[in-house]
Amino acid sequence: MTSLDNSPIGTTVAITGHDHRFGTDYEVRAFLPDRLPEDITLSGTTWTKIGDAMAEIGRLDSAASLLPNPQLVIRVVTRLEAVGTAALEGTYANLAELFAAEVESAQGEIPPRVREVLNFLDAVEIGHQWITSAPMSKTLLSKLQSTLVSGTDSDGPSAGRVRTDQVFIGPKHRPITEARFVPPPPGDQLDAMYDDWLDWVRDDQNPPPLQLLVRAAMAHYQFETIHPYHDGNGRVGRLAIVLQLIREKALSQPVLSVSPWLKEHEDEYKDHLLNLSLTGDWDPWVGFMAKAIAVEARRTQVRIENLLSLQEELSGQAREAFPRGRLAIDIADSLIGFPIITVAWAEKRFGKTNQASRNAIHQLVDREILEPYDEAQYDRRYWNPQVFQVIAR
Repeated sequence: MTSLDNSPIGTTVAITGHDHRFGTDYEVRAFLPDRLPEDITLSGTTWTKIGDAMAEIGRLDSAASLLPNPQLVIRVVTRLEAVGTAALEGTYANLAELFAAEVESAQGEIPPRVREVLNFLDAVEIGHQWITSAPMSKTLLSKLQSTLVSGTDSDGPSAGRVRTDQVFIGPKHRPITEARFVPPPPGDQLDAMYDDWLDWVRDDQNPPPLQLLVRAAMAHYQFETIHPYHDGNGRVGRLAIVLQLIREKALSQPVLSVSPWLKEHEDEYKDHLLNLSLTGDWDPWVGFMAKAIAVEARRTQVRIENLLSLQEELSGQAREAFPRGRLAIDIADSLIGFPIITVAWAEKRFGKTNQASRNAIHQLVDREILEPYDEAQYDRRYWNPQVFQVIAR
């Protein structure tokens, strides 16, 4: 960490301790970022990227707002983000596993790595409900963090609280002295930096006169650098980007997923964060984040179009096969948002009897609109794999 000693946007402080994993003492330097500035200088190229990203966000929000049932698409986008943001932290679950777990009757059978991803969906819902009527706050972010780690190895007394222990960013099975980055030590300074960050971000406390995406990128860097919680900082920080866009009316719903593109460019993402601390040059970082947002907003627009085309195709097949089969048609209509289902799910969602739901699903299986997802004898799951093929394009 000595390379950060001359950072123009922060200072370092020596910390010592004992690494119990290797039985060795250590001394490293932790980085303490300065308060975020009120203004920064950006190149023309970066401003172009910002303009492109804002245009794509506008088109995405407009496309989502015109949907007859936007919640179906929101389900897909939030689950893509859940899988992507977890993967950036080393937790891997594929999209089909996630949808399947949501209709799993025996919740105890859900693998811990999938449960962790499911927690993110709860956090999105909590964040969206909050941010539409109140600004960003420590109460909100702490609630998001505690929700993310609920029922995982990171759950416990520290959940939802600013950390009181030192954390290190780097390979988990390497000595602390090989950490890639050491965030600020716990204590009064960390608490003060977090409070300063909130004062800078909140829209009801005279935010700096910076363009929205610039502020979102700067806020994300600062949050990740401070690392206020013992776990979940990356996921909370990336969710905060979307919540900031919703709070400031750039988006009306959480239809933007940033993490999949960041996962594809994971090394570049981490390098930009570190290089900003090293150089104090905001331009590459802001340009990188603007590109991430622009690309993902565009991808989501394409997914919406493709999903709606598939919905029309599946609904048409069901209507042609079952002109009086209202329940079968309704199930087919909803498959783009609920691509893995059970009889119990259909019974609950559409308020029909178990037998009527079973008959409708079997009709859709006969027409190959659905097929068995597993071989379970009870509570068998059914799916439409075409939905996942469309999402993956």
